[in-house]
Amino acid sequence: MNMFAFAIQMEKDSEALYRKMADGAQVAGIKKVLLMLAEDESRHRLAIEQLQKKLSVTPAEGVALDIKTVFDEMKQDENTVKISVDAVEDYEKALEIEKKGMEFYKEKFADAEDEASAKLFKVLMRQETYHYKTVRNLLDMVRKPLWWVENAEFNPYNSDYY
Repeated sequence: MNMFAFAIQMEKDSEALYRKMADGAQVAGIKKVLLMLAEDESRHRLAIEQLQKKLSVTPAEGVALDIKTVFDEMKQDENTVKISVDAVEDYEKALEIEKKGMEFYKEKFADAEDEASAKLFKVLMRQETYHYKTVRNLLDMVRKPLWWVENAEFNPYNSDYY
């Protein structure tokens, strides 16, 4: 499997997992975050497909600041502490996928032979790192909801970077 096919499939798998998790989410804020992550993965796939076709690629802005807003709202919602732990396995799987994505794009960024590829892989590496931290935050929320409401910090620098 070539690099493009691998990256496209990885993004499709991530999007599908986030949509599945969103379907089962019982808290509106978590559902919203998961759908934002799914949309980000879809945009990643489209950007990779454009790069594969040697078309001009402008990486889409990530959703870090939007997700921060949702997390801030959830910290104020009393239902947040009533989250089911049924999704722990899915969150752990999502963490593994995002970690692989971070490592893959870091490697591709280091090996990029042209400016367009390097720029895209750098953005994707940063966004996947952000996704990893977002999912880790969600996992903390599910495992320790009372702690999360009182202690979680979620301060991205901009829309693509945490």
